[in-house]
Amino acid sequence: MSVLTKQTNTNLQPIDSQQPLLPNNSLPPIMEGANYAENEISLLDILGILKKRKLTIIVTLLTTVGIALAFTLSAKSTYRANAIIQIEREGAEIVSFGKTNKPNGSFSSENDPFFRTRYEMLKGRVIAQKVINELDLFESLAPSKKKTTSNASSVPIDYTQIFSKNLLVQPIDGTHLVEIYYEAPSAVEAKNVVFSLLDNFIRLQIESKSQTGEYAKEFLGTQLQDAKIRLQSSEKALVNFANSKGILGIDEKQTRQVKKLENLDDALVKAKINRIEAESLYLQIQKSGSVSALLNNTVINSLKSRLVQFEGEHLALLKSFKPNHPRVENLQNQIKSIRSKLKQEKRNIQRSMKANFLAAKKQEESINDELSRFNQEVNGLQNNSVDYNSLKREVESNRKIVNNLSQRHEEVNVASAANISSITVVEPAVTPINRYRPKPKLNIMLGLLSGLILGLGFAFLRESLDKTIRSAEDLARISGFPVLGKIPSVKSPAKKELEMITSTDPNSPVAEAYRVLATNIRLLLDKQEERILLVTSVNPGEGKSISATNIACTYAQMGKKVLIIDADIRHASLHETLGLDNKRGLTHYLKGESDLVGITQPVMGIQGLFGISAGDSKVDPVSLLSHERMSFLTSQGGTIFDYVIIDAPAVAGYADTLVLSSLATSTLIVTKEDTMEAGSIKQTLEQIRRIKNNVFGFLVVNVKNMPNNTNKNTYKKSESVKNKLLEKKKVNYA
Repeated sequence: MSVLTKQTNTNLQPIDSQQPLLPNNSLPPIMEGANYAENEISLLDILGILKKRKLTIIVTLLTTVGIALAFTLSAKSTYRANAIIQIEREGAEIVSFGKTNKPNGSFSSENDPFFRTRYEMLKGRVIAQKVINELDLFESLAPSKKKTTSNASSVPIDYTQIFSKNLLVQPIDGTHLVEIYYEAPSAVEAKNVVFSLLDNFIRLQIESKSQTGEYAKEFLGTQLQDAKIRLQSSEKALVNFANSKGILGIDEKQTRQVKKLENLDDALVKAKINRIEAESLYLQIQKSGSVSALLNNTVINSLKSRLVQFEGEHLALLKSFKPNHPRVENLQNQIKSIRSKLKQEKRNIQRSMKANFLAAKKQEESINDELSRFNQEVNGLQNNSVDYNSLKREVESNRKIVNNLSQRHEEVNVASAANISSITVVEPAVTPINRYRPKPKLNIMLGLLSGLILGLGFAFLRESLDKTIRSAEDLARISGFPVLGKIPSVKSPAKKELEMITSTDPNSPVAEAYRVLATNIRLLLDKQEERILLVTSVNPGEGKSISATNIACTYAQMGKKVLIIDADIRHASLHETLGLDNKRGLTHYLKGESDLVGITQPVMGIQGLFGISAGDSKVDPVSLLSHERMSFLTSQGGTIFDYVIIDAPAVAGYADTLVLSSLATSTLIVTKEDTMEAGSIKQTLEQIRRIKNNVFGFLVVNVKNMPNNTNKNTYKKSESVKNKLLEKKKVNYA
């Protein structure tokens, strides 16, 4: 038969014995190297992790609950008493004066410095020492360090620190109420401590106010005495100054002088305005000879009118008479006379303006001199007034201070005698009935919750640190590429039984799995003009040659024309599997010792399947596979055959596959389920994709826990098929 005519069959449908891995419209682009999973974890992935790590979760949960239970049983019982007090800035107001502090008006008790100070006083060391001594709490606070003392200041600091740890002061939001809690080994002790704490706190606050009042009285008395001395001194200074300057009614005299000064200022302003106007007119007539006074003068305007008239008549006579004519000469004399009068009139006006300017200037100077003289007089009066008023204000200020201090001193004397606490006990402490600690239910619930959270955390931590790939799903998630097929494992299978199982036992689960794989590959490669498929593996012995053979047989059974090439030159095996002659193979063609027709052989018993054996193994595979003749072989095969399948060596340790991957359109990686390792998988992908980004999926073989697994007897070949395989002969191109 001829292999030059490319056969196609577009009516084939996927064989869905294991459910196709991906629908046709959702497959990722092969040549773009799109990540299949993008390392996203779905809900199913999470459930799978929880199922796989359930032992870790259970152990952690039980351990945490056990610890919580042990703590609950071993913990000592304690009781907690509480009371509620109300803290105000001031106590009941017996008198409305004499207060020595001032409220700032802020309502937020938590942020108010006044209330925060009171809270810290409640928790402070001074009150703690008083309570410890009153109730003799040394044995209760520290049984191993018993201390008996009645001196509050001698209580060791470590006792007060233990006391503070058992004490809780909790302000109630939005109010002036405060809750005080104390936890003790006995209910009676808890109640007594709260009672003693509040009693000492109230007494401390009253004592503090009393001390403040006494200090205020002493301070005000000293200040009052000093103020009286300053008042006497200032009054003497005022009297002496008034006598020395002869001042009796300085305010009235000063008022008259100020009015006169204002009048002089007004007159000076008017004189300056008159002078400026006169000077402006005078300078204007000097420079231009024309001002508004000239333009509005009736005499000048009359002379100008007559001059214009005579000059017109003169021009008219010159048209009829000569210049020496008597009438012309008479008219010229009149014109000269008028011009002379006009000049004289302008000079008169200019002299008048100058006189006005000089008069205005003299008046301005006179008023200015008077104002300077009067200013000196006023300044002297003002200096005396300033000194006098300053002394007078000092006297008034000192008198006011003395009066205020005297009144305040009397108020404080009265208010100090009526000192009332600003702290009210709203709810007094009572003896608690139920113990506060331990809380078995709460501890067990916390143990369960903590154990569950820790168990989940440990489970996901172990999962993230575990680089072992245990399933096809893990492989797809970690690598980012789909698993296109899963070949089930069988019990002790012989290699020969699996090599062409799709042909020898087409009804077996393994054959069905290979058909699902071939269908998924066909869907992926359907739009490519050339379907050159490279089949390789991470490590040797993972079943890539058996898989390549079964894929080729499956496509041939579908009616496709398929060429399978044994490019694993170091470990050639396809000539034995397919019954090919290995005397002339791939290496002979690459060395130029044979042509394509001479090395291409049909596979007996499988129509449409052709193979090229590896040939001589005593060569350098990398140098031969890098030859341009190999590229020509794959390109020619892609135009003649529907599928060209290259059986390549394992990636680990060999460069052959990297060379061959550059010639293929797609690369399929075969791996065993029980030997998958994340580091090796990722390294293999990186090596291939650096050469050409054409990896499009994985095939996982020897998959356990797949349905319908059968024993090796299912895969026994019939005797007739065995005989046909042994009788295969080389057939050249038709």
